[in-house]
Amino acid sequence: MYSSHSRIRVNLNAFMAKTKRKNKNCAQNRGWFTDKPVVVLTATIALAVILLSLNYLSNNSQDHARVLRMSGSVSVVRGNEKITPVVGMVLNSRDKIQTADGAFLEVAYDDGLKDVVRVGSNSHMVLESATIEKQTNIFLDQGDIILKLEKLEKGSTFKVRTPVAVAGVRGTSFGVSLRGKEAVILDFDSRIFVKGINEDFIENKDELLLNDGWKVQLMQFEKPSRVARITDSERAEWLAWINEIAALSGKTSLNTNTQNVNYTINNYSSARVFIYDMVFHKSLSMMSAVTGKMGTSASFLAFILYLALTVNIGRVFAYDTRT
Repeated sequence: MYSSHSRIRVNLNAFMAKTKRKNKNCAQNRGWFTDKPVVVLTATIALAVILLSLNYLSNNSQDHARVLRMSGSVSVVRGNEKITPVVGMVLNSRDKIQTADGAFLEVAYDDGLKDVVRVGSNSHMVLESATIEKQTNIFLDQGDIILKLEKLEKGSTFKVRTPVAVAGVRGTSFGVSLRGKEAVILDFDSRIFVKGINEDFIENKDELLLNDGWKVQLMQFEKPSRVARITDSERAEWLAWINEIAALSGKTSLNTNTQNVNYTINNYSSARVFIYDMVFHKSLSMMSAVTGKMGTSASFLAFILYLALTVNIGRVFAYDTRT
């Protein structure tokens, strides 16, 4: 017969063993995800990484030049490769754009179509900058271009260089026409500067400030001085183009159903470029746009952090209640 002390020890040992088994089972069932300190730490680290990534993308992602519209015989020379472009194709720095008689190509630097360059027929242009930067340059060796620039940051300059003259803008819109050794710079809607070049093909320090509605004509190695009014037909042509771009701005720049856009994928290189740009670049562009908006909203990010932590901590307490 057991004494009362022996029965107490047996009952206590049994209780402790039962409690130990229960705690062991609970620990096995709960796992790492339902451990409160681990959940909070994991959620905090994960959200910190996400927020830092969003901030990085917001600050470092840039809009990239790509083909908006085109018609006729157009080619892009990239290194030693000659590519037949397609709508939506991403353009790189140093790409050479060549258009035949009656052809044109438009380059958009952003999804909102704030910064667009139209390369006219019989033109040769080098895209020296594929993104809008503090100093953005293109080189026109032959032909005509028109520019619509509305997204330049304060202090930024967009330059068009030619073998005859250099034109730059800190405003909105102008055009350049180059015929051999003669250039015509047209200021449609801004105040631009025009510089001649010397015999070493270096731009002169002196510049002519051209007001909107005026144009200047000059020969190679000549100082810009022959100023005249833009004609009604020149202004009407520019306004018609501006209105076309404005109508397109509500649509995606990769809309292959845009009226009067003609292109064909007639070789492997063009197909490869088209698929790459449609799948990779557009996805990155959309992600950057979304993350840019998210990254600039402190209240939205704080709400995400609060919601995630609340849900995970709530799961822990709900589990404790059940056990």
